Amino acid sequence: MTFSIIIRENSVNNFDTSSDRRKESAMKEMIAANLIRYRKSLGLSQEQLAEQAGVTRQSINNYENAKTLPDSKILSALASALGITLDDLLRSQGEGLPNFRFRAHVSFDKNAQFAAQVLRMLQTYNALEQAVGLPSYTPESTPCHQVEGNKKHIQTIAALFRHRLGLGDAPIANLFQSVEEIGLKVLRSSIPIKGFFGLSACSDIEGAFVLVNTHNITIERQLFTLAHEIGHLIFHRVEYQDTLIEEGTKEEEKAREQVADYFASHLLVPQAEFERMYALTQDIVKLKRHFRVSYLVILNRLAEMKIIDFAKEKAKICAIYKKQHDGASLQNSMELPPALAAEDYPENERYEFLIWQSLKLGKMSEMKAAELLNLTVEKLRVRRQENEVYAVA
Repeated sequence: MTFSIIIRENSVNNFDTSSDRRKESAMKEMIAANLIRYRKSLGLSQEQLAEQAGVTRQSINNYENAKTLPDSKILSALASALGITLDDLLRSQGEGLPNFRFRAHVSFDKNAQFAAQVLRMLQTYNALEQAVGLPSYTPESTPCHQVEGNKKHIQTIAALFRHRLGLGDAPIANLFQSVEEIGLKVLRSSIPIKGFFGLSACSDIEGAFVLVNTHNITIERQLFTLAHEIGHLIFHRVEYQDTLIEEGTKEEEKAREQVADYFASHLLVPQAEFERMYALTQDIVKLKRHFRVSYLVILNRLAEMKIIDFAKEKAKICAIYKKQHDGASLQNSMELPPALAAEDYPENERYEFLIWQSLKLGKMSEMKAAELLNLTVEKLRVRRQENEVYAVA
């Protein structure tokens, strides 16, 4: 779990200076490319980066033109100023987990820091699984690129996935826990990128991974995002790329999103159970509370069944909300009360379990575990002692 650079003494008398020069040149080129990429991603000028890192603009210019090599102290200062780690600065673009393929419906080609952050998350999670010896999971793939003509097929796949989770038609109590129990890597993290809800990655060897954004996003939307990304993992495996850059036409991407949305809706709300509940009550609030989904999911399903006009029904609900809340508007980012409570959906339980297990097995230092859990070493030791006291023998 810890990375270190090991410098070995050369026991050969005839030191290969040409090889050494080539390595130094390659290092200069790599650092130069990374500095330019991460600096431009933040919209910083050379002068601004120089000021933040405590060096001259000419030094930055020399580094970015691969003329000189920064020392370790300056490298750390540059990494800090760019909002990345030292490992990110010393890693070639694309280096990391070549077996993984990513998919994101938003283009991140101009956000190098975010791409590096995702790679670090994935590397850490993968290393934790290997340290503990827990198997990973990847859902079976079945290509489907449009909803039209494939509704029954998508519904069947949703039902099969529910069966894989050990569920019938009953509402899913906590989809995060359910998928983590079968080995799907899920991380929920606050990422302040407008319009970003989540992404997924997959590998035939290391399994599947879903990142769900929690930044000002309701639990209902987070659950739908998870189900949506699982849909992409099942139906669109061939579209996964080595990078976080969107490919394909807008029409193709729109069709894929519709497939993932349709799958997510039927995964969270099975048709037979929905029809049974709707026969008992037409109250939108009661339906959304029963299935633990957004009111928008319920409206979409009713519109799909030709029972309501989506736009008219939503406008009616928004008008009632405004009247009941002193003129406040029901924004798209909000949920119609009662909303699911965040405390009922603890974040990253499997991930934290792997950290504690790695620590227990001696595969990780207390300092590294504290860093990953966002604790001080002192607090980690208290928590560790509490876990040991209350552990089941």
